[in-house]
Amino acid sequence: MYTFTERMANWRNEIDSELSSFFTKKIGEKTDDFIRKVVELLGEFTLGGGKRVRPVLVIAGHDLFSPHDEKIVKASISMEISQSYFLIQDDVMDQSDLRRGKPSFHVAVTERLLSGLSHDKRLAENIAIVASDLAESYCHETLLSSGFPPDRLRAANYELSKVFEMTGEGQLLDLYSSINSEFAESDLMRTHLLKTANYTVSGPLKIGTILSGNISHINDLNYFGSLIGVAFQIQDDILGLYGSEKTIGKSPKTDMNEGKKTLLILKAMERSSDADRKFIASRLGKGSISDEDFERVKKIVSDTGSLDFSIKISRDLVERGKKYLDNVDGNVEIKSFLGDMADYLIKREN
Repeated sequence: MYTFTERMANWRNEIDSELSSFFTKKIGEKTDDFIRKVVELLGEFTLGGGKRVRPVLVIAGHDLFSPHDEKIVKASISMEISQSYFLIQDDVMDQSDLRRGKPSFHVAVTERLLSGLSHDKRLAENIAIVASDLAESYCHETLLSSGFPPDRLRAANYELSKVFEMTGEGQLLDLYSSINSEFAESDLMRTHLLKTANYTVSGPLKIGTILSGNISHINDLNYFGSLIGVAFQIQDDILGLYGSEKTIGKSPKTDMNEGKKTLLILKAMERSSDADRKFIASRLGKGSISDEDFERVKKIVSDTGSLDFSIKISRDLVERGKKYLDNVDGNVEIKSFLGDMADYLIKREN
C-alpha cells in the first residue's frame, strides 16, 4: 500500500511524462516557427510547476472503480492543461508578473519571443490569450484521444465543458465583486463553488468516475468535491494574505491590490470597528498597498478572529465532505488517498 506522498509522486511522474510526450508531439506538428515557439512556451509553462492536484483527482476518480491504466493518465492531463488555460488569462486580467515564482506567461512572451522587437504590452497579452485558447483546445484533444469507449468520452467531454462554463461564471462573479458593494458571504461561497470547487476537485473526480464506467456514486463524490473545493479556496486565500512570496510564488499583497473580497476580508470588515472597516475598504483594490498598511490589514484580520473563523470553516467543510466519501463503495486505498488529499488541501503552505 502506497502512502499519500508516494502515490502523489508516482502519479505526478506519470502525468509529467504524458504532458511532455503530448507537447513534444504538438511542437513537432508545427511548421511555422513563431507558432512552434508559442507552443514550446506553453509546454514549458504547463510543466514548469504546480502540484498536479486536478489530474491526480481524475486518476483517483477512475481508479476508485476501475484498474489503473495508461488511458486514464492520457485523459488526466486535460485538467492540467486547463490549469494553464485559466492561469494565463488570470494573470493577464490581474496584471500579474509572477506565477509560481517565475514570469507569468505574458511576461515570458515579452522576454522570450518579443525581445529586441518593437511592440507594446498589449501584443504580449494578446499572444498569451491566444495561447490560452490553444490550451483549451488541447484539453479536449487529450481527453477525446485517450482511448476510452466513445460513450464515456462523450460524457466526460461534456462534463469538461460544464467545468469550463461554471469556472467562467465564477470568474465573472469574482471580477464583479470588486465593485459590488452588496457582495456578501453567501455570494462568496457561490463564487467559490463555481470558480474553484468544481474546477479543482469535484469536476476532475466526476470526469475520472465517468471514464471508469461506474457512475453509481457520482453524486456523493460531487458533494465531497464541492465541500473540499471550497475549503481549498479558503486555504488559498489564507496563504494569499499570510504566506510569503517565496512559498506562494507571487506577492502576498496581490489579493489586496486586486480588491479580492475573501472570507478573511469580509468577516474582518463585519467584525471590526468603523475606523478599521473604513481603513480596509480604503486599501482594498487601490493597488500598491504599502508594507505598513498591509501589516495593519493582517493584524485587523487576526484580531477580529476572522483568520481563526476561516480556518475553522475550512476544517468543518473537510469533515463534512469526508462523510460523503464514506458512502462511496470503491477501492479502499483510493478512498484513503482521497481522505488524505482533503486534509492536504487545507494544510498545504503553497
